[in-house]
Amino acid sequence: MTSSLAVAIIGAGPRGTSLLERLIANAAECAPDRTIDVHVIDPHPPGGGRIWRSRQSPLLWMNTTAGGCTMFTDETVACEGPIVPGPTLSEWARELATGRLSSPPGFRHAPSTAAEAEKMHDGWFTTRRTQSDYLSWVFRKLAKNGTSRVQVHSHMGRAVDVHDLPLGRQRVVMADGLPPLDVDIVLLAQGNVDVEPDAEEVRLTEYAAVHDLCYLPSGSTADHFLDRIPAGEPVIVRGLGLCFIDTAVLLTSGRGGTFHRDDSGELRYTPSGREPVLFVGSRRGVPYWSKTHYSLAGSPPESFGHLDAAAVAALGDRPLDFAVDIWPLIAREVTHAGYRELAASHQELLDMDARQFIHRLDTLDWDGPELKELVDRAVRFDGDRIDLKETAHPLAGRRFPDLDALQNWMVDHIEAGVRRGRDPRHSADLAMVHGLFSTFSRLVELVDEKRISPTSWERDLPAFLDFCRFLTSGPPGPRLEELLALTRAGVVRFLGSEMTVTTNDGLFHARSCNLNGSITARALIEARLPKRTMLRVSDPLLRKLIQRDEIREEPPSSPDGGDRYPTGVIDTAGLIDTDSLNRLKRADGTIHESRFGVGTLFSGSVASGRFPSPKSNDEFFRQNDMIARAALHELCRREVGRRKQSVQAHREEVSVMCPRT
Repeated sequence: MTSSLAVAIIGAGPRGTSLLERLIANAAECAPDRTIDVHVIDPHPPGGGRIWRSRQSPLLWMNTTAGGCTMFTDETVACEGPIVPGPTLSEWARELATGRLSSPPGFRHAPSTAAEAEKMHDGWFTTRRTQSDYLSWVFRKLAKNGTSRVQVHSHMGRAVDVHDLPLGRQRVVMADGLPPLDVDIVLLAQGNVDVEPDAEEVRLTEYAAVHDLCYLPSGSTADHFLDRIPAGEPVIVRGLGLCFIDTAVLLTSGRGGTFHRDDSGELRYTPSGREPVLFVGSRRGVPYWSKTHYSLAGSPPESFGHLDAAAVAALGDRPLDFAVDIWPLIAREVTHAGYRELAASHQELLDMDARQFIHRLDTLDWDGPELKELVDRAVRFDGDRIDLKETAHPLAGRRFPDLDALQNWMVDHIEAGVRRGRDPRHSADLAMVHGLFSTFSRLVELVDEKRISPTSWERDLPAFLDFCRFLTSGPPGPRLEELLALTRAGVVRFLGSEMTVTTNDGLFHARSCNLNGSITARALIEARLPKRTMLRVSDPLLRKLIQRDEIREEPPSSPDGGDRYPTGVIDTAGLIDTDSLNRLKRADGTIHESRFGVGTLFSGSVASGRFPSPKSNDEFFRQNDMIARAALHELCRREVGRRKQSVQAHREEVSVMCPRT
């Protein structure tokens, strides 16, 4: 005899889609002889969800290559559940282009997707529309094929509350008069929800309203908001990350401007006349590092042990100060990886035998002057010498006589970045990134073990995470080349580092530490992601749970009471607290066994904000598999309990009706 159980997944983006896949994959083992109804709830089409919806500008690209993105497990994923392979984004495109792709009945790809699929390769940066098509295809295939005992129901609507029912069941309340859904387990996977503006954004919004200015807070740079930006006028832009790249694209190419190459091969921009003039700055003052368009010749370097268990043990049992204890070890690992790659792959750039250089590098005393002496003797060109302080803050200490002088420096800086991202001659840069990744996982463990002092946590870790994003989360090289063309055309003007914005005389004023004077404008754009914390979310469901003390923030320095699953977001202050299985914790610290949370807002989440990579044992899949199996086991445990209660109630009823004599 079978019984029907129900799960609700709130959020139908990549995370919710992957949770659905893992529920289907594990159902036969974890919930045998049961029928499971999975209700997937999202106001946006399933698969892409809100962020990866198909209805956005075709000019916007992914920041991950097609060959580096997948929604399916492979043989490298070390999870308890079964491996169910499927195509990466680039493999999916090849199957589509050759007519070999099997799609669910009634599913139609957009004409633009078919056209792009013809050109796509592993190193291709796909448009977000085509990525949306891939994600929709994955979801529809799961919903159609599933298993005979897992039925998928997609609900286009917004969940606005969750209530407890008897016996641990949950009632999901829907907006707009839609009927509620009663389920056994709820998996919260809303992704990047909107947040309320912070105090400064509220002040600037009010100032703009009083003085008839245009102000766009963080998280509001979508097409329909940018329509408010006037043509031909100066606009101050705060932020030089990926949000700025999107903003620049939508306000230039999106308004009819075009790029072309001149006779020398240099990219040029022809304005449409509808663009504003973007005066842009940030804390660092320069764009993120370009994505590399090559791979290392050999295997990625293994850890050199500068932050291994022995190195940490040598620091003692005291709370660790990140700046004093940890950062020097990370810097050594990154530097070691870069110089070793330089010697191994580019011997012609050294004034010393490469094998001798590598031996000296591997055996030198990193606490003394030996590294500087070795580099001064062996590394021929200044551009191949590694200075992480200069890398992190290239504009620090620089002063320019005027704005034009700063623009000239910025053009040279960005040109060098584009070149280094394309030319394998600079593969030491990529090796440095691999070195950073190798230490990051160990740092996560130290945070998980509560080894970092609370003061250092608040003071140092946010800056380190920003440095990691700067090196690893930059735009594709072609986007930076377009930025150069926009700068030469006078459409983009850089303001420098440590940019501040003030208000006076009915205008916005921006200045930096690299220039005298300031720029004034009637429009200000915050081209940056808002900090998403529990208390600032505007999601109605989460707001209700906050009000009823049914969720809480994770205290960063308090004991967790068990082994944590490695976090993908080290700065957990402000995140929603979960246990080791990602079950939500109430305000009093007790665990809600019917509710799980995963993604950018929840502690314990891994790989939040990026797509999982193939052949990498990606933690995204490992965590989703763990949560799916925990949810299925809880379903079955609760069903057994309900059966026992039902049997006991029946016996008591019989006993009353037929008393013994």
